[in-house]
Amino acid sequence: MPAITPDLRERARGCLLGAAVGDAFGMALEGAPLQPVNAQVREMRQGRLPAGSFTSNIGTMLTLAEGLLESERPSAQDLAARVEAVRAYRLEGARAGSYAGFLVRMLGARPGPAQPATTEVTSTPDAAVLIRCLPIALTTLDNRFACMALARDVARATHPHPDCTSGSAFATVLLWHLVQGMAPRQAVQHSLQASCDLPPMLEETIRWASTRVRDTLANGNQVQQIIETAIWGLLTTASFAEALTRVANLGGNAATAGALVGAWAGAAYRHSGIPADWRTQVWGTWPPRGGCVWREKDLLQLAERLVLS
Repeated sequence: MPAITPDLRERARGCLLGAAVGDAFGMALEGAPLQPVNAQVREMRQGRLPAGSFTSNIGTMLTLAEGLLESERPSAQDLAARVEAVRAYRLEGARAGSYAGFLVRMLGARPGPAQPATTEVTSTPDAAVLIRCLPIALTTLDNRFACMALARDVARATHPHPDCTSGSAFATVLLWHLVQGMAPRQAVQHSLQASCDLPPMLEETIRWASTRVRDTLANGNQVQQIIETAIWGLLTTASFAEALTRVANLGGNAATAGALVGAWAGAAYRHSGIPADWRTQVWGTWPPRGGCVWREKDLLQLAERLVLS
């Protein structure tokens, strides 16, 4: 287990908070076209949610994080099922009733060993799967292989497409390297070397992402597109604010892309490197409908718990 130094703690705090900040910042640019270079959005704005609100991307991340903290850790299949239950609850809206009751109906939620759970499986390379796996990096700091294996298994339970499984493992182990203090470019190279099962097209995308021209990039809905823009933002900038601004202003699936580059850049530049006004503005309610309001201090405390688990 690596030493839990003040620097590692700062990077761990930065990654979870950075993901939430990136998601909230990108939310206002969701579905927007590429913003002109001289007119980029540089502050939190209202979109489909109030300014500073994180989306279900972060809700799924928090769901997985809480599962990782249980004394008897659920299986990858059950962790994935819980995430899908939260997503389904949001889609059901008022018809779902109470969150606790909905979980009982969906999962047969009972104490004790992990129960068989039904998960909705998709064969499309949906980029949203990348965000839920990120907390795994903080609970496996002593074992890079365990980090990648669990991320791969959680993704496979609901998103068996090779881009989703290997892409989730890559995104999580890159965060693992960054939290432990590795410089971004070096961290990408080490993560590529560790990811021996990457599909050839995804591997090439990662390898050449930093050389891409802005006008040729897009925050699409697929894993390859989001990993490409997030790596481009991470490796062509020198601060959290600039990395997030560049990626989110590509528009499209800006919340997911913002959450991913926000997590990576938050670890690279630490909690203190995230602009103070963005840190104080970010918030969200989880569990859905009647849950707790999460703000900066809550995300920092969760990061601490994950690191020490």
